[in-house]
Amino acid sequence: MKSFAGKMVYITGGSSGIGLEMGKLFSAGGADVLLLARNLDKLQEAARAVENSRLSPGQKISTLSADVADHIDVDRKMTAALERHGAPDILVNSAGINKYADHFENITHAMFDEVIKTNLYGTRNMISALLADMKPRKGHIVILSSAAGLFGMFGYTSYGTSKAALLGFADSLRYELRPLGMKLTVVCPPEVDTPMNLDEARTLPAEGRAMKNLAGIMSPEYAAAAIVKAVAKGQYLCIPGPLTRFLYLMHRLSNGRLTRATSDATVWLARRKIGRTRS
Repeated sequence: MKSFAGKMVYITGGSSGIGLEMGKLFSAGGADVLLLARNLDKLQEAARAVENSRLSPGQKISTLSADVADHIDVDRKMTAALERHGAPDILVNSAGINKYADHFENITHAMFDEVIKTNLYGTRNMISALLADMKPRKGHIVILSSAAGLFGMFGYTSYGTSKAALLGFADSLRYELRPLGMKLTVVCPPEVDTPMNLDEARTLPAEGRAMKNLAGIMSPEYAAAAIVKAVAKGQYLCIPGPLTRFLYLMHRLSNGRLTRATSDATVWLARRKIGRTRS
């Protein structure tokens, strides 16, 4: 692993899942880590796990409760964080929700808005609050999008929209950062075994579940290792997992025709199975 000794890493969504596992890896690489999330109890538990991964006892592992969807809270908290911890060399935007994986007709304006505010505006808010201080350090920004941002998914009109928007945001921001000597990595993993899955499982239609099964499920440890490796290499687009990379290549080469045909067939089979079950 590349050494991250002397680096300061901020990680949103740092109390669980990919964010927590990245915290462990950066800590193992020698970095100081600031974990951010809303739940302070979970943050403190996560911090203990990250501390146990430290390369040396002198590394600082800190926590900060913040709601990335609230730009006023973010601005206030990041001002305090900069004073206490210094500017990040690496900013990982891992916070995200998918509480409303359902048919579009069942998703209210408030539900849709909540997902967009957390996943899209949450990333925007963090970068806006920290970019000026990261410039002199030629920092590295990591944005967690999703395979659902690369191609559509049944039941993902809110989540998929937020993740596709992050791809457009990242692609545009990259052009602004590169002349400054800064780097950006955007990540598009398939389904990852995280607590977020419990939220979406309550409402995800069977057709959506069948489509997600095409790309399989990945451990947060595997995803985090792929992302940290991409950061170490300065890689822009990171698609963890060979199956997801194959699906993306198929999507690109066929201008979406093959992935849509495969997904249409998957949805048809899922609906047929539902019909048999209900008959």
